[in-house]
Parts: sequence; structure tokens; C-alpha cells
Amino acid sequence: MIKTPSALALLALVVASPVLAQAQRPASAPPAAAAPALAQPDNTTASYGDWTHRCQQAVGAARVCEIVQALEVQGQRGPIALIAVGRPQRNEPYKLVVQVVPNIALGPDSGARVALGEKDEGVLAPYRRCTPGGCFAEVTMSEDLLKRWRGHGETGQLRLVDAANRQVILTFSFRGFQAAADALARDS
Repeated sequence: MIKTPSALALLALVVASPVLAQAQRPASAPPAAAAPALAQPDNTTASYGDWTHRCQQAVGAARVCEIVQALEVQGQRGPIALIAVGRPQRNEPYKLVVQVVPNIALGPDSGARVALGEKDEGVLAPYRRCTPGGCFAEVTMSEDLLKRWRGHGETGQLRLVDAANRQVILTFSFRGFQAAADALARDS
């Protein structure tokens, strides 16, 4: 399991209040009054093929869930990219968020292109911000695109341009995506 912060969780933390007030249980209260019977754990993960469905309690009362796949290259230490699908709030559309290492080319039309294979043009997720830990690209995922992803059974491609202006193509898997997307739809 990868211990990197999720792209959507980071987004939720940025837009949420910086202070999380935690209620203290009075010393005289019985243990049964401390938590509701149906309390959920703060953080949960489940694997569906090559995708991980994870939820975490965000700042405030919102619970943020996403499905994510880490892309690794042999010989590299740790993932070089993350692809995540989720939404920070239940009433918002799904977002496709890509986190890549900060060694990328930036410009007016720069971003990460996510495609359903070699011949697919894909969708461009423009870079929104870069930190020392990575650059984040984000785009709203249409219902049509989500439907196409659910039905895709082959590999996808993440295309970007590195800082030396070289085209970089990383493949990712759709194995387990449909089941992970079903779990995401139940939780978000």
C-alpha cells in the first residue's frame, strides 16, 4: 500500500477549513454514548484489480472517497504518477486528477493527457499546481468519459512532456476499474 497523500484528499484539505474541532466525551458519560453504533473508520481502503478504492475523513464532517492507481517504472523508487477519480463533495461531478513528478514542461497548454490506448486522443488535464512533491493536473470527468472508462478492458496511456521536452508515455491498467468505480459510486 502506498502512503502518499491522495490528490483528491489534498484538494479537499485545501478547500476545507483549516481547523478541525474534535468533541471530547465528558468523563461522566457512559461508553455507549461516546460513538454511534454505525460509526465508520476514519480511513478505509479496498483493492479492485489494479485500482485502490480509498476513503478518508476530511476536515469537517465530509468523507472523501476516490479510486486511484499508482504508476511505477522499473528501477525508479516509488510511484512516478498517480491517477485518481473521485469528487470532493457528493453534489459535484467526478474529477480526474493526475499527480506526476515535478520534472515536467510547463506552458500555456501543458497538462497530462489520459487516453484509452494508443489510438485514442484522450482528455487533457491541465496542470493546476506544482509542489516539491509533484505537479497536479485536473479535469472534470463527463458521464460519457466515465462510461467509456467503465467499459474499457485494455491498457490506457498517460502522456506528458518532461522538462527536457521529451514525450513520456506511461501505461496504466483498467483491470478492476469497473468494480472500483461501482464502489466509488456507492460511497460518494
